[in-house]
Amino acid sequence: MIDVMGEIADDLLAANAVVERLRAVHSEIAALQAEEVALMTRLYRIRRAEQLELGVGQLYAGEDAATEIGMALKVSQRSADELIGIGLGLEHRYPATREAFAAGRIDLSRVRAISQTLTNASEDVLARLEPKVAAYGEKADPARLRRTARRWLLEADPEGQALRRKAAEADRYVDVRAADNGTAVVDAVLPAAGGQALYERLREMASGQVCGKDPRTTTQRRADALVALADGSGRLTCQCGRADCPQAAIDAATPPARKALVQVGVSAETLAGMRDNPALLAGLGAIDPDLARQVARYARFQLIGETDCAGQELRYRPSARVAARARALDGTCRAPGCQVPAAATDLDHQDRFDHRDPEAGGHTTESNLGARCRRHHRLKTLADNRRNGWRVSHHSDRRVEWRSPSGDSVTTAPEGVKYLFPTEWVPPVTAGGVPDAEPHGSVWDPGNAVNAMTEILHVYATPAQRREQWARIRARHNM
Repeated sequence: MIDVMGEIADDLLAANAVVERLRAVHSEIAALQAEEVALMTRLYRIRRAEQLELGVGQLYAGEDAATEIGMALKVSQRSADELIGIGLGLEHRYPATREAFAAGRIDLSRVRAISQTLTNASEDVLARLEPKVAAYGEKADPARLRRTARRWLLEADPEGQALRRKAAEADRYVDVRAADNGTAVVDAVLPAAGGQALYERLREMASGQVCGKDPRTTTQRRADALVALADGSGRLTCQCGRADCPQAAIDAATPPARKALVQVGVSAETLAGMRDNPALLAGLGAIDPDLARQVARYARFQLIGETDCAGQELRYRPSARVAARARALDGTCRAPGCQVPAAATDLDHQDRFDHRDPEAGGHTTESNLGARCRRHHRLKTLADNRRNGWRVSHHSDRRVEWRSPSGDSVTTAPEGVKYLFPTEWVPPVTAGGVPDAEPHGSVWDPGNAVNAMTEILHVYATPAQRREQWARIRARHNM
């Protein structure tokens, strides 16, 4: 006879041992997380002290430590920024949390919950409340920890809640980042009432502006409703396809959608359907060629040739032609790991422009200009002035080498070139060129209406160019 009870007992002992080992490993990882955060914060302090000594301003001294960490660990600069912020808080505001974290009794997710919940609490309230919250964090998951800490904070300091709320509302933001397969994630922090108002409006649109035969799910309709709020139409169009749809008359009177500026870099062969290489959607990354063709229906095209713009300009600001080409080739900020679209960057002279004698050096040419977001433009300028220990070197093929003060080196290649002039062709399988416009419109298609903000296919245009385009459109259509 098989000893079933013995086997069950052995399994229970084995499972209990696994759980105990899991607890031990999780605690070890938490302690290592604490050390990592502390080391990041220490590096920031070292770099900040060095740069203050060299005359860098208080506001920006040490900010490049996050870029240095990103290069060393292959993590995002945003992540490094956040962890440095947590580390500074642990040093000055959350001593009990710091001690529990270092001992492995709470992990990074719970430290983050404590930091975010108590971030705007006054010093005297923190002194009374933070040890209690840290102790509770040792036996609660992050979500429960947040809820309980928030309640305790309200109980401990009801009068300070208005100030805390206003401080939190000052940090509101909306961000869009790339997701998988041609989608994007919208991340936002809004005032509570505003966030609820937005959700209720989306819910009303999703349930009241289409008939019962609309094929989309409720969540899909809410997502499309958010786009409808952004494009100016303010209304969902029913997709049932029936001639007798009860919403048809209302849909016909809906204002045409206004499409915002969307910038796409794509090869001419792919656009024509001869190839199926991916395209570059500014700020989000690679998209499939069929989606690029859909976006291209009402595009204003800007041709970017493979040859360099001839000649040099004896002025600091480049012409629209040179600026557009430099941004098109770079695609994004040229710093390691930075995904700021080239349209939102500065065009920085690699070799300094000589304002006293423009012919002497630092010429305004395509080869001497590179796209850098404002933060990495400052890093490069401080490097040129020998105030931060960085070295930034341009190569003839637009590659840029970034060498950190600690000796790490990363060479970045121009992102846009890979999409505009692919070296390996992908045979066509999805479409035969830019499709005709659909008569009833879609998320990407504004119908037959004039598109007042259409300047799409790779048009890494400057704000001045976009204002000029607006003026031309208004004049043409008496807007």
